[in-house]
Amino acid sequence: MKKQWSTIKEGIIQRKKVIMTVSIASVLLFGGAAGTAVYAVNKGNISEDEAIKMISEKLGGEVTQFEKDWDQPMTYEMTVKTKEGYQDVDVDAEKGEILSQEMEDDDDEDMSTQQAVETAKISSDQAEKIALKAVDGQVTDAELDSENGTLVYELEIKQGLKEYDVVVDATTGKVLKNQLDD
Repeated sequence: MKKQWSTIKEGIIQRKKVIMTVSIASVLLFGGAAGTAVYAVNKGNISEDEAIKMISEKLGGEVTQFEKDWDQPMTYEMTVKTKEGYQDVDVDAEKGEILSQEMEDDDDEDMSTQQAVETAKISSDQAEKIALKAVDGQVTDAELDSENGTLVYELEIKQGLKEYDVVVDATTGKVLKNQLDD
């Protein structure tokens, strides 16, 4: 009887070891994958200001519109006013390389980047922090734009299955709009 009980006990201990090993491996695997995804989303080696300066100098113009696109790879989408007209340019936010560049037919931009920089009192990063205080989630899109003569940051924030549109005044930092996107 003692021998039988000892064999049963050893079997239980062996199963517990297997379960613990599988559990630890699962936690490490999924935890590492989640950490890598968060790191990849937040990684952008070229700052917004560096990207604007680089493109302005390279194309001999001024950036009139700027948007951060969180897709992978993270890109900066800009509209640049040059002698030839307006160009849409996408820049890899990690490497600083131009991914695409094309001429635009539309030349009705309201405000140049220089005017925007002089008017804006808060940065895109500050606008994101303000928006995330209004809606807890993850910023999926951020754009500096002019609305009715007011410089604003338009942000999209994903919260679970919901998506919110948040507009932050680039001068005052005040949330002008916080709306659930249908």
